[in-house]
Amino acid sequence: MPCYDEPAFKANISIRITHGRVYNAISNMPMQEVIHHNDSDLTTTVFHPTPPISTYLIAFVISNFGYISKRQGHVTQRVFTPTMSKNKGEQQLDFVVRTVAAIEEYLGVPYTLDKLDHVALNKNYGAAMENWGLITYREDFLLYSDNDLRQRFRDTVTIVHEIVHQWFGNLVSPEWWSYIWLNEGFATYLSHVIIDMLHPDFKALEFFIMDTAYRAYSYHKYSTRWHPMTHYVEKENEIANIFDLIGYQKAACVIKMFHHAFGSATFVRGIQIYLNKYQYAVANEMDLFQCLQQALWETEGKGGPKRWAPLLPDIMYSWTHSEQVPIIKVIRNYENNTITLTQHYRAPIAEKLWIPLNFASASDHNFSHTEVDYFMRPQQQETLDPLEMGIQLQADDWLIVNKKQTGFYHVLYDDENLRRIARALQENHLAIHEFNRADLFYCLQPLIDHNEIDSIDVIFELLSYLSREEELLVWNFVQATVELFEQSLDGTASHEHYKQFVRHLVKPIYLKYFPSIHEARQALTEKTGSEHTSRQNLLKMACLVDLTECLDYARQMAFDYIFQQIEFVTSKEDYYVMTGDVLCYGLKYISDEEFAHVLRVLETTNKDTMFFDDIVIGLRCTQNPVHIRQYLDIIIGVNASEYITFPMDSTLHVKRLSRSNGKSRPIIRQYLANNYKDMMKNVNFVDVFNTMAQYVPTQHLAQFRDFHKKVAEELKSSPTDYGFELLDVDSREIGKQIKMTESFLEKFGPDIHKWLLNNQSPVCTPPAALTSSAAAHKAKSSAANRFGSMLHLAGNLYRKFFSHKAISFSEKNK
Repeated sequence: MPCYDEPAFKANISIRITHGRVYNAISNMPMQEVIHHNDSDLTTTVFHPTPPISTYLIAFVISNFGYISKRQGHVTQRVFTPTMSKNKGEQQLDFVVRTVAAIEEYLGVPYTLDKLDHVALNKNYGAAMENWGLITYREDFLLYSDNDLRQRFRDTVTIVHEIVHQWFGNLVSPEWWSYIWLNEGFATYLSHVIIDMLHPDFKALEFFIMDTAYRAYSYHKYSTRWHPMTHYVEKENEIANIFDLIGYQKAACVIKMFHHAFGSATFVRGIQIYLNKYQYAVANEMDLFQCLQQALWETEGKGGPKRWAPLLPDIMYSWTHSEQVPIIKVIRNYENNTITLTQHYRAPIAEKLWIPLNFASASDHNFSHTEVDYFMRPQQQETLDPLEMGIQLQADDWLIVNKKQTGFYHVLYDDENLRRIARALQENHLAIHEFNRADLFYCLQPLIDHNEIDSIDVIFELLSYLSREEELLVWNFVQATVELFEQSLDGTASHEHYKQFVRHLVKPIYLKYFPSIHEARQALTEKTGSEHTSRQNLLKMACLVDLTECLDYARQMAFDYIFQQIEFVTSKEDYYVMTGDVLCYGLKYISDEEFAHVLRVLETTNKDTMFFDDIVIGLRCTQNPVHIRQYLDIIIGVNASEYITFPMDSTLHVKRLSRSNGKSRPIIRQYLANNYKDMMKNVNFVDVFNTMAQYVPTQHLAQFRDFHKKVAEELKSSPTDYGFELLDVDSREIGKQIKMTESFLEKFGPDIHKWLLNNQSPVCTPPAALTSSAAAHKAKSSAANRFGSMLHLAGNLYRKFFSHKAISFSEKNK
């Protein structure tokens, strides 16, 4: 078979396959004839020639699979499944038929083949492959179960993504791999658009913001392997690596931005021209730009935005050849009512883009109109007069830029405009679209992370309206700010005031989605897409600030799991996140008796099981100093090998403990100081010491230097090979993990404390932290009123559980 793996090498390919008579053969095209060989058990299946096709899209399947089929219009679709499969794909067949029809109607371009097959394979490279006319799926991505709604949503996205490829990638292929975003970007974005049409209850466009856009932004935040969407590649590894977050997620966000900027009708008309003009052929980015430009010219007599139409190729080229995400600073002059826009980037590069801007204000907050109001030119700064642009903006209005997060850029505002937005949110938060309410917090997060905000009180003013916020999407983007403040204020006089403030905000939304423990279980298993993820994050946030109802739920779930092995996670994707979080918060405030029972379970459990690991990881969140020291005995003590199989796991546990539990850090330092001579027998001692050193506060550096000197002296005579060098006493790694927190508190600590005292929320009593056996005994009577029989539940379950002679724990493979 001629197989030049270049998308531009298209040919009409005729396929005939000789195979065992007991099997059937399918390929890209419908069967033309079957030839039976009388002198053997072989059969030859001959297929119609393909239209011009890139060789990477050729496929055939030889199997004994059964199939079901359905025809609509000129297209027959079939779902092939293994003969032993109970799920024959009836629901999936109905869905793919509806999907093809929806795409044809949306694009105005028909599916050009006569058939489209969908095959469920128990092994497949990746989730699915969009072979023209014959899509192959890993079985669990096609034959989803209705019992796991989150997986159903994931699989629905995969199915539609592959069907969209029948137009973008198959009908029109990229001229070279450098333009792979023309395939993957369109398939990623339009899959969400089509699902929103077919299943509005899935909230696919909301999920796009939470997942696709978030990942695209995060790639630029955390990765240094930046490259433009259009990026020349030649070597095999370069081609493989271009199938990344930029080719999929960033490209999808940029396509979405211009879909809104040009207007939906104009944009769809442009890609219709593109698909018709280059069908059965190849195209590059300039071909797409010119087709979109043609669509813009067609709207000339219909009030279309013509003043920038001649510049369209330059506008789009600036984005497809950019490596960064723009940050637009919006500074208003309230005296002459002008807007100064500044374009900059986190990385020190000289990029400047054409930025499509749209505006909403108190005088005109029509968030449904997302077409471009103005293209900011590729220059650092520009000042606009709203009156000249026809934008309704009074001097006392609030102003929002980038309506509904349609543009792929961050927006930052001056403090006065943020205060006006905060007041508007408190008066009527529904006046500002939920996507923009979420975007406010998301765009501010990097500034808070790097202590670059000018005024901390405006952040708290923005947070204050949240007790009336009922959209989970917004809470999803608030979470990072809430967590950062909680971690930074831990151990300060403001900490309890802050948690009380957030409890007041989060309690209404928490009780809406988690009204009871039974309904809380359902809330985490019966929702799809964005709502499922947001509910998980809401649970974490509420428990983080010690909302009683949340801790009660986590406590019940944790005890059910540890003492009765009742699972609370149904999705494999959620297992590690949800199990870790629920056990963490469920074991956060437990009595000495309950803690002892948990340790007894550990002692009788195979340490090479996932169940054992779950409990060890969950115990990291205990707030009781005595329990923390007992926990350290388990993970790094001289007898840690009885619990921990691999030494490097001990270090991982210390890192988790240090990162997530501020109360543990001074205890870890003291534990090492008391036990370092015995601990030096362990090969991971230096790694553990270096981890601890990263959390040494500035005020304890002198003590640390003395301790470091003692350790260094002892190590000179130690025969153990630790695998790591002891950090130098003056290393920049010392205290590295909390330097930003110290800087944050130095800059904003007094202002936060003052604001919290002046804006006390109604008291929302958290459970008492049981910090010692004596404290537990003293608090028992009052705690009983809050927890009822919960206080002794662990003990009762434990005694009931261990009354049996045989103790059986499920052996889950790691």
